[in-house]
Amino acid sequence: MKNLVIVLLVGLFFSVNAQTKYFETDIQGIRKDLREASRAIVAENMTLTPKDSTIFWPLYDEYRDEMQLLGDKEVAITEEYMLNYYLLEEDVASKILEDILDLERDKQSLKNEYIRKMKKVLPSKIIGRFYQIDRRLNLLIDVEKASRIPMLKND
Repeated sequence: MKNLVIVLLVGLFFSVNAQTKYFETDIQGIRKDLREASRAIVAENMTLTPKDSTIFWPLYDEYRDEMQLLGDKEVAITEEYMLNYYLLEEDVASKILEDILDLERDKQSLKNEYIRKMKKVLPSKIIGRFYQIDRRLNLLIDVEKASRIPMLKND
């Protein structure tokens, strides 16, 4: 019996590990595609004068770079969740929840910081349009991510 339990747990570990690697590969591919496409989507939907472009794009690139770092943290949190999914203990669930809340706060702080930076050098209508585009892109990304992450199991 003990050997059967060990075999099942080893199988479960490899199954979860394979799912996590699949998730990581899947998310990294999606993130790469979105990074490449998001700039084109923003450019297509923004109406910038040449002067505004020279101001906007460096700030946009800084913003995306910093958001990517937060995205790396989100992937790490999700991997932690996936690795612990089948045997999620209360303390691990609590830490993951705190990490998610901290990450959401950090994302909002970063958005606020860059909107303020942009407002100092660009018209508010341009920033408002960028915010709308960025928000829509993020909502689409969030829906895609959520569809790939299993809900917590009921005990």
